[in-house]
Amino acid sequence: MKRMTYVDKNGNQVDQAFENKKLLLRFFFVFGTVLPIILIILIVVTTFQNKRCSKVYDVIKTSTKNYAQDEETLPEVEGDSITISIGDLYAEQYLKSTQTNDTLCSGNVKITKYKNEYIYTLDVKNCNTCSTDKRFKTWSKPQATFPKGRTIVDVIPYYNYYGRDLNTTKWSKYYDDSELSDEISEYGIRLPLDQKEIPEVPKEANIYKIENEETKFYRYRDKSWKWYNIEGNYSEHTSEKPNGFANKDENTLIYSAWTDYVQNYPEEKEYRTIEQTTGYKMYYVNDKNEKVYYNDGKYSPRDEANTTKYDKAEPETTTLYRYRDKMWRWYNGQKREYSNYSSKGTAYTPYKDEKIENLGNPSAWSTEKAIDDSNKEYRVEESKIMTRFRTKYEFLTIIKLKEPLPKEEFEEKVKMTIDKFSKREDIKLEVTFQYRYKK
Repeated sequence: MKRMTYVDKNGNQVDQAFENKKLLLRFFFVFGTVLPIILIILIVVTTFQNKRCSKVYDVIKTSTKNYAQDEETLPEVEGDSITISIGDLYAEQYLKSTQTNDTLCSGNVKITKYKNEYIYTLDVKNCNTCSTDKRFKTWSKPQATFPKGRTIVDVIPYYNYYGRDLNTTKWSKYYDDSELSDEISEYGIRLPLDQKEIPEVPKEANIYKIENEETKFYRYRDKSWKWYNIEGNYSEHTSEKPNGFANKDENTLIYSAWTDYVQNYPEEKEYRTIEQTTGYKMYYVNDKNEKVYYNDGKYSPRDEANTTKYDKAEPETTTLYRYRDKMWRWYNGQKREYSNYSSKGTAYTPYKDEKIENLGNPSAWSTEKAIDDSNKEYRVEESKIMTRFRTKYEFLTIIKLKEPLPKEEFEEKVKMTIDKFSKREDIKLEVTFQYRYKK
């Protein structure tokens, strides 16, 4: 059979098979060039739309959380849920149309208590292209694992329970605030840095809760002074004789305050007492494995830092110095007669020398206040909050039901609502979940 040939308008022979191949190549060229461009445009548009709607969903979730917190309606029992109208969020000014692409969206948000957090299941309508009933068509089948990366997730709780024997340890000793960790523990409270004094629980028991109790403690010191009999011609307190005064009154001796520690040795004086000590750079390591230094990393005496907290020191040390000076009143003429230190004067020595003051040793810390009208003129009181701890622990029996039940069936089984049932101390509610997502 002969191969068919054709001629063009000039009479030249044309190979039709070759021409057909050329047409096919043109088609593939156009298809291979235009299709990727279309796909890229679709991907860009879809990505932009996803980001745009994700912002809308995030702001709706945040507004819902704030609304529920202010209304004190957040579920407290694991698996329990509430539903909040998106319209109420606009009405109560928790949400603005400018935050939802200038649209007043409608629908609801379901909040479910899930372990130690909340799941927000959105049903957003009349929200243009971000309406969830338009973007997602159906629910998936329930599954046992949490569907990560999904926009709309619903959690379905199932309930079972154990019998429980609940016990409580004795209270620990009281801890000062500086002895507590800065971090909030899994029990929702700050625990001691050193927990050795918290009573232990049996190994076979489960820790249910660690409770704390804060109590205000007081202690006091009594001020006393030297009292004198006559005014006389006396100077202020100085270490060296001031001009115009001839005599030193030894009974008026006081000491200046100690200076701060420094690394330079101070000038020596006959009335000066100089002390030296070893300086350390004290620190502790926080939860981020970072060194946190006392006194901004400057050299300090070891006993100045709270060594329970700042329990480590750099190997390099230095010598530190401080000093204080003796000071007296100087006088001309008749010398005063001074009493011993006393909180109150007498008929013979009625004048109080305010500068010759002594602050007594502190009393023991107590929960009782110690200031009243009879001592308020000389008694100084300080207070602090101290915290003690105790542990609640449980022994569990075998699981009660053969299989976990949905909420309605469980409440019918136990003849009680989940909320009331969960408050019983003789049982422990177990909540498991199934998950589904919009696709």
